[in-house]
Formats: sequence, structure tokens, C-alpha cells
Amino acid sequence: MQYLRLFNDGDTTRFSDENIGFDDAVFAPPAPPLGVSAAFPAREVLFIQFPAGWSDPSHPSPARQWMFVLSGRGETTAGDETRSWHAGDAILLEDTAFPGHGTTILDDTVIAVVRL
Repeated sequence: MQYLRLFNDGDTTRFSDENIGFDDAVFAPPAPPLGVSAAFPAREVLFIQFPAGWSDPSHPSPARQWMFVLSGRGETTAGDETRSWHAGDAILLEDTAFPGHGTTILDDTVIAVVRL
């Protein structure tokens, strides 16, 4: 599964395209085996609802966290690069120091946040 990672690299915030692998495992017996990733310890889960047109200046992520886009679309800028995202995308935010990233919401959007 491909995901987008935002991270600090010295004094710069960068994007990278990453992948999560799956191994066959018995996840919910007696159901047959299926592809399961390694576990990520999580601290809390919350949901955010953004109206179309919402935007913010560049800021660091408030925590190391996953963001799963449930509906809508937007774009995020880090440094001089902008990436678009939409429903179904997963983003790992690890840019917890300045300069961070800025976001613009293009459609009404709901995101699930899993803080690590």
C-alpha cells in the first residue's frame, strides 16, 4: 500500500512516497488468512471535518500521526513542492518541527487522524 510521508530533513520539510508491505496471516480466526501489515502502536484517534476553501499557513504537525482521507480532496505544500490528495489516501505526518507544511482544502473533507 502506498502512502505519502511528510518529514523534517534538517531545516526543510519534505515529501516521500513510501510503501507498507503485507504478509499472509490469520487475523480473525476462523476466517482464512489475508494480507496483514506490521502493527503501529497508536495513542488516540480523532476525526476532523474541513470546509471547502479552508487553508492554513505553514506549521509543523502537532504530533507524529497518520491522516486517512475519508472524503474530499486537498493539497499540501512542503518547501517548494505541493502534493494533491483525495479520499482513500493515507499520509504519515512526521514533520513535528518547523518549517512544517501548509494545507488547502478543495472540497468539504473528512479526515481520520491516528496519533502515534
